[in-house]
Amino acid sequence: MTEAEKKESIQALLALKATDKIGPITIKNLVAYCGSPIQVLKTSKGKLLKIPEVGEKTAAMVVQATKHLANAEKELNWVEKQKIRVWSYLDAEYPDMLRHIPDLPVVLFSKGRLLPGEKTGIAVVGTRKPTEYGKKTAIELSAKLAEAGVNIVSGLAYGIDYEAHRATVKHNGITTAVLGHGLDRIYPAKHTLLSEKIIESGGCLLTEYPSGTNPDAVNFPSRNRIVAGLCKATIVIEAASTGGALITARQAFDYDREVYAVPGNLDSPFSEGCNRLIKDNIARIFTTVQDLFTDLGLQESGLPNPDEFKEKSKSLPPLSGDEHSIVEALRNGSLLIDLIAEKTGIPFSRLNAVLLALEFKGIIQQFPGKKFKLS
Repeated sequence: MTEAEKKESIQALLALKATDKIGPITIKNLVAYCGSPIQVLKTSKGKLLKIPEVGEKTAAMVVQATKHLANAEKELNWVEKQKIRVWSYLDAEYPDMLRHIPDLPVVLFSKGRLLPGEKTGIAVVGTRKPTEYGKKTAIELSAKLAEAGVNIVSGLAYGIDYEAHRATVKHNGITTAVLGHGLDRIYPAKHTLLSEKIIESGGCLLTEYPSGTNPDAVNFPSRNRIVAGLCKATIVIEAASTGGALITARQAFDYDREVYAVPGNLDSPFSEGCNRLIKDNIARIFTTVQDLFTDLGLQESGLPNPDEFKEKSKSLPPLSGDEHSIVEALRNGSLLIDLIAEKTGIPFSRLNAVLLALEFKGIIQQFPGKKFKLS
């Protein structure tokens, strides 16, 4: 795809995204059936109605999407002048971790040197009003993760987010701030200097929202899914019984990513959310960074540990082609059966039998919800 074709494709996606009541799942469905974002806009209402799960209202909305093309073109011209990079989910450079969530952002805007997904991401999130213990934990944890070479992902909000980003920059680490608004502003404004330091230190600011988008409350739960989807694991440091950190944790769990929570006093409202996540078996108790890396199969560079996998591979019994494909797919952590099928290309008609054989050999373990992991 040429740069001109890529720009035209993203312009069409932005036009669809700007259309009321058309979300990422619907857009992906439309593109899959029509062949490209541009073809979606060229498809008649009658043909759109033949696409599964596309009804009268959706088809009518899609037909009207072309009216947003002019604004989409202006946006692309603006980001080019601002040296902001833009990706669509159809691009090869799109973050692989995000590519596998069902409601992925169809377009991403990024400012900074880091390519989203270039380094292993671990989310550090929590309340906007942390205790001194919460701040101390966020600072110490983020410092250790920064020194280990991972990309610390958070939301640039007050509280735990701020402490995580700040500690990472202070320790010369890499961090991604995922925003709930356009890149023409910073919210809260007090964090403008920190956002500049994030970019200067090699990190990036990331959003799915075009310029002119205000930091409205409705945007932040949507923002949180990007934080969760971009990372191998999410760590919740302090959280009340409700709030954005819990939304991020539950989204990470739904995406089959690891979730950790720092336990707190039973009578502390600031730890109620963390304790609930542990009680509900959504989160593991966070202990140490080393234990976290062992769980995730990472080394101190923040990358998968090939030596550890080689040692495990040496002790494995002879494997069939399908069995070897499954073991390779699980080398970086647990997967649901649907993702195993997607990664290996093994049809469901024989996948269950191969998984069962690997269980009998003691090579993999099965967990509730048809989730599998190397033993």
